[in-house]
Amino acid sequence: MSIVAQDLWESIELPSLACHAAIELDNLIRDKSKNLDAVIQLIAVISDVGQVLSLSDTTKGFPLAHLNPAAAVALNAAIAESKLSIALTNLSDLSKETNQVLQSLTELVENPQRAKEEEPEKLDKLKSFCLSLSKHALASEPPLYDAESQHPYRR
Repeated sequence: MSIVAQDLWESIELPSLACHAAIELDNLIRDKSKNLDAVIQLIAVISDVGQVLSLSDTTKGFPLAHLNPAAAVALNAAIAESKLSIALTNLSDLSKETNQVLQSLTELVENPQRAKEEEPEKLDKLKSFCLSLSKHALASEPPLYDAESQHPYRR
């Protein structure tokens, strides 16, 4: 995973980026705007995670330590909740489905009008995927505060 993608998965930026991508897809559905900049950035981040997922086949001896578990869990939950696929049970299934989502998003960016006219239900599922990814990426964030009280009398 590249440094930029790793930073986005570990920072507050990914939930915001995925949310902005969902807004852009909603605007496309409603004919308000055809700007898809956040979707393009999200494709780049997911592409880096997808490359790590495709390398993580344990039969090849790739150490799973290189895979960000939060990214895998967030992607799995987002794919399942948006009904883009059935339940995924292993990393190779997750890798295949992630690549299909990337392909769908890339096709959408290349020709948004065709996607809107010919596959409106797929466009809705991709918007749902972005919303779910935002929610699960935010849920996997470490808390911003320490749960233990810092007050000297409450230690």
